[in-house]
Amino acid sequence: MTKMKFYKKSLLKSITGSLIILSVLALSGCTKNFDEINTDPTRLTSLTPGDIKSLFPNAEYAGLYGGWSYQTSQGLFADQYAQYFAGTQTAFDSHRYVIHQSWVKDQFVNTYVNTMPSLYTIIQESKDGKAPVLNAIARIWKVFIIHSTTDYYGPIPYSKIGADSTVIQYDAQKDIYFDMLNELAEATADLQANIDAPNYAEKDLIYRPGKSGAASTEDANRQWLKFGNTLRLRLALRISQVEPAKAQTEAEAAVAGGVMTDVNDDAYCDVNDANFNAFGIQSGWNEFRMSQTMESYLVGWNDPRLSKYFQPAVNTGLYKGVRNGMVPAEQQAAANSYDNASNVNVRLTPDDFGITPMNVMYSAEAYLLRAEGALNGWNMGGTAAEFYAKGIENSMKTWGVTDDAAIQAYINGVSLPSAPGGYFNTPAVTDIPVKFAADEPTQRQQILTQKWLALYPDGHEAWAEARRSNFPVLYPLIHSDNPDVPANTMISRITFLDYDRARNTAAVEAAPALLGGPDKASTHLWWDVD
Repeated sequence: MTKMKFYKKSLLKSITGSLIILSVLALSGCTKNFDEINTDPTRLTSLTPGDIKSLFPNAEYAGLYGGWSYQTSQGLFADQYAQYFAGTQTAFDSHRYVIHQSWVKDQFVNTYVNTMPSLYTIIQESKDGKAPVLNAIARIWKVFIIHSTTDYYGPIPYSKIGADSTVIQYDAQKDIYFDMLNELAEATADLQANIDAPNYAEKDLIYRPGKSGAASTEDANRQWLKFGNTLRLRLALRISQVEPAKAQTEAEAAVAGGVMTDVNDDAYCDVNDANFNAFGIQSGWNEFRMSQTMESYLVGWNDPRLSKYFQPAVNTGLYKGVRNGMVPAEQQAAANSYDNASNVNVRLTPDDFGITPMNVMYSAEAYLLRAEGALNGWNMGGTAAEFYAKGIENSMKTWGVTDDAAIQAYINGVSLPSAPGGYFNTPAVTDIPVKFAADEPTQRQQILTQKWLALYPDGHEAWAEARRSNFPVLYPLIHSDNPDVPANTMISRITFLDYDRARNTAAVEAAPALLGGPDKASTHLWWDVD
């Protein structure tokens, strides 16, 4: 069953127990009066480098929907819209495209209440050369947080964050993306120019010195540099169909600056029993199981990652999924029961929630982005086929598949996705093999399907890429309860929130004009033109 009630109590406790700045923001409006709050005359009037560093772990963890809010920020929405999972909790209908604003507002709260105050303070206190590496990394992380937020809603508050105003205006998504790309260009240049300067050290939950491939301060800074360039490459591909010239320029600059190449570059956020893996805590509540979309690809292709992503169904010992968009009567059918479908691998369950780190970004994605870029005719430093193979290889190694023969057998596999059958007699989702095809349309589908598999379990990014590219091929929902989004179409966005409308009324009422269409879940985002 759901932990919604317990979750809400925990969120309240978390907010009130955090920095004073966060609780004040929660009461006064999500993006208002940052300067006044950050210069409380009864408290510190300036921050030492140590104080600044201490703000960063909160920004990292909260920015990943750390804590109990993952369920309502992402688990009940993006993770299922991406069709990694299908909803099995009869009390919930968000998987049938119903937007519960009282739930999804937690995504907005995570960004503007739990994350941005810390980042805003760090950036302001470290600018003008005071602490160039702290500033550069914070700006990179800000883009990481903002890009997933704008990809939920479209226009969001951005340029006026921190303004002393009763109205914090929303920005058009094109303007946000162009500024994020500029931020990444400047931040990575600053980081490169100060590559051996002090960083967040042990306060960094992702790339602290001594973790993974970072043996020194400079090593950790270089990993952040690769992360920033890979993020820039990700954003470039996101806008490739609406701004192809800009996308090519940004992508080629990102690759020239150095992107992730090795599994040691993979980014994870450290956890413990108090600040736990937020995905893992909610996976034991029987709210979802593997989707039949995942089953068709993973089982049909004999994918070695299948046992790394999921576990066999309790009743049958088989890897089985269920369809997205079922109504309660269908969810209660024996074939679709919890114990007849596959839950996630144990390392992603509550059993290991204080051990398994939270995924942030994988090196496999960088290779598959470069593969798509090469297919576009961009200079990515190699061919689409080479990067496709390396992307699959790195994804396998990220998940502990180290048998080179098995990896090569998969890369050259000619089997097709399977027909899951089951309650709805589901056919195969599509008819492509893993082995790289000779024709460009099939190659593009293969690259984007492998990227979808490699992003797991990051439903935020997977949903965005599915909207942008129309790949991988996904099954239509069995039912949609949203009249604006039929079952055979992809939901395009989360609607603007009443949570901010009540606090920032004029800005929210003006936002649909920036969206370019009605405030509906069917209105495409700026970059979603295919």
